[in-house]
Amino acid sequence: MHPELATARTDHEAATDGWRMLVHDLSDQQANWCPAPKRWSVAQCLDHVRIVTEAVLPGLQTVIADAQARGATATGPFRYGWLGRWFLSAQGPGRGRGTRTPSVYRPSASDLDLAAVVARFESVQASFGQVVQSADGLDLASLRVPSPALALLRFPVGIWLRALPQHTLRHLTQAQRVREHEGFPST
Repeated sequence: MHPELATARTDHEAATDGWRMLVHDLSDQQANWCPAPKRWSVAQCLDHVRIVTEAVLPGLQTVIADAQARGATATGPFRYGWLGRWFLSAQGPGRGRGTRTPSVYRPSASDLDLAAVVARFESVQASFGQVVQSADGLDLASLRVPSPALALLRFPVGIWLRALPQHTLRHLTQAQRVREHEGFPST
């Protein structure tokens, strides 16, 4: 597997496992507790991650399948433009604070059924893992997928495959802060 994809897979697995550990023992009340108005609960953070990944997946799957059919292979190293590099760097833990989330990516509600959110998250994460695997051997820099939030923004497949796990890790960190908040319910 190409080193970029191996990194994406490692980050993806770490983020998915981190979320599993964070939510495995939460009640719906705990999962939906918000530390302040206009701040997200653990369940909303998880739902947001699921929404973003689910929105990007169809574009990735289509572009990758088309590239496989055309034989658009490359071995790298892959070089990305400044916008793609900036986007990737903005996705990691500790990044993106204070940015407004586009409405297409906002959590669906404030009172979520945690089991349902987790089930959808697990399904999307499994699909993403398959996409990472299927991109091996392709030209990760020249294949581009539009952003579901703004179609004018088209990022290379390699950027998306690295950015989505970083985004998942970022919101895992956010949800961990919610769970560690002094007002977090004990049951």
